[in-house]
Amino acid sequence: MSWKTSQIALCSIGVLHSLFMVGELYPWESPLIMALVLKKWPDPLDLSPSDSHFLSMVVHNAGIYNGIVALALFVTASRGRNAVSVQVALLAGGIAAGLFGASTLTSATIVQAILGAIALAVIVYNASRL
Repeated sequence: MSWKTSQIALCSIGVLHSLFMVGELYPWESPLIMALVLKKWPDPLDLSPSDSHFLSMVVHNAGIYNGIVALALFVTASRGRNAVSVQVALLAGGIAAGLFGASTLTSATIVQAILGAIALAVIVYNASRL
């Protein structure tokens, strides 16, 4: 595998986090990801308009963080091998978030952890070939 493969892996995860950001920010009053998680929640929640607004703001905050992670992944991909330690930290954080989300929100977030682990393996493999 070449370093270009690592850059593709990083940018792919960056795109994934960009999609999370969009899903956590829009539509503003009831973000898509929030609505999807609430639909799959085992016990229906009877949220007041105030509770729903508060929950939306928390989800928006997560969306901003996902946007920051996406940007950092794109920047480190452009920095190449000089940023391997930051790339590893970002991917490890994404894996941890995916595992935590799978255990606390919905099992679908395990996909984030699996894709992050694949990207991390690509980065580590290519870094070891320096």
